[in-house]
Amino acid sequence: MRTTADAIARFTEADWVEAARLTAVVKGMAASQLPALVVVAVMAMLSYAHASRPVLLAVLALAAVAAVSRRVFVRGYLRFSDAGEVEQQLAYAHRRRWFLVLNAVSWGVWPLVFYGRLPAQSEVVCWMLTAGIGGVAITSMSAHLRVYRRFLMVYLGCVAASVAVKVLLWPEWRNEPAGFWFPAVLGGYWLLLLRIAKSLNEFYSRSIDLAYHNMRLIHSLQEQTRVAQEAVRFKDRFLAGAAHDLKQPVSALGIYAEWLSNEPDLVDELGPKILQSTQAINALFDSLFDLVKLDAGRFEADIRTLHVRDVLDDLEVQFKPMATQKGLQLRVHAIDASFQSDPIMLRRIVGNLVANAIRYTAQGGVLLAARRRGEAVAFEVWDTGIGIAEHEQSQIYEEFYKVPASGTEEGFGLGLAIVRRLSQRLGYPLSLRSRLGRGTMFRLLVAPQPRVAPLTSSADRSFAQSGVSASGF
Repeated sequence: MRTTADAIARFTEADWVEAARLTAVVKGMAASQLPALVVVAVMAMLSYAHASRPVLLAVLALAAVAAVSRRVFVRGYLRFSDAGEVEQQLAYAHRRRWFLVLNAVSWGVWPLVFYGRLPAQSEVVCWMLTAGIGGVAITSMSAHLRVYRRFLMVYLGCVAASVAVKVLLWPEWRNEPAGFWFPAVLGGYWLLLLRIAKSLNEFYSRSIDLAYHNMRLIHSLQEQTRVAQEAVRFKDRFLAGAAHDLKQPVSALGIYAEWLSNEPDLVDELGPKILQSTQAINALFDSLFDLVKLDAGRFEADIRTLHVRDVLDDLEVQFKPMATQKGLQLRVHAIDASFQSDPIMLRRIVGNLVANAIRYTAQGGVLLAARRRGEAVAFEVWDTGIGIAEHEQSQIYEEFYKVPASGTEEGFGLGLAIVRRLSQRLGYPLSLRSRLGRGTMFRLLVAPQPRVAPLTSSADRSFAQSGVSASGF
């Protein structure tokens, strides 16, 4: 049974083992279809001249129906098996469990045709073929012991019923030794087949369990390989982005320093530019360190009582010079409300949103507002910038993603990736509305009590002690 890696997580071990056992049974049926037709043909030829014609035709008709049903069942089941669809396999087999009864009955009624009718040698051959049906079925059906027991019970029950009917129709057979010994022989044969089937079932069970664990191991190795390849791709993007985005401020810093060394009188003009380049480099490194610490640290949130006005005042002090430098107006709308949150994480989230708004706005302004939404507080950042196309809105939270044709080369494209991870860490819903060329609005809905995600490793408080990053997209 072939199973795709994507489907492995959708079923339990018990389901997979059950499907594997049924697959072994069905494949055995598929391999025995032609031999089964040969056996039916041989018994029909041996019985043709001596058996009751209506009984023979009825049994042959039943055998034909069973053969067609067997072929349809096998093809339908193996189609799901080849696709690795475990749930569909089990459902298909469950819906057609009646087929097992039909198959067993079609073989068990043959004594109605030849018992007491054929010459001794021909009848012996027919009995041998009939007995062989139960033995041949062991080779595949013992993979699923419950299925084989059900088949054997119906099959031998029909054989016994067929002999009983013949004995009742021909009273002279009642005094024959075979009439008295037949139940004992049939019972012994039944016990022998069950014993053999149980031994074979243990072998099948070990093989199927081994196959399951091998499949899980292969899937685990494939997943580890995929993660490793993704890590390599992430590293490549990281190095390419770092080299590209650091080049401009570092080059500018070198040029300004060279000018200043040659022209000391330009210190008043070049000093602010050197400071600006240094701040840009620090912001880039901040964004990188933020992402690394988020991946590795998984720090514990420090929940405190915060006041909306205090948070917005701090952010206004930090980002108003940046907005003024670009000729933008930064407006703040606060409310009198308090809530519980981690102050550093919250300022980092909203600060990155404000930094992005300023960076991608060429004219107009940015609004940082807090509004009541029931018991929650919604922090909103509005801008009149370039906007985000609808088809890009699902990608902006990815690491190193930048809006195409944004008009800026600043930043690594990590700001919103950090915002999303921090908001998920605190359980704060984050949404946006944007119109291309008209601006964007991000909304962070802060509940009175944060639903902090559970930790999977020890806290990394060094991350929480660092300042708000203005890394941007």
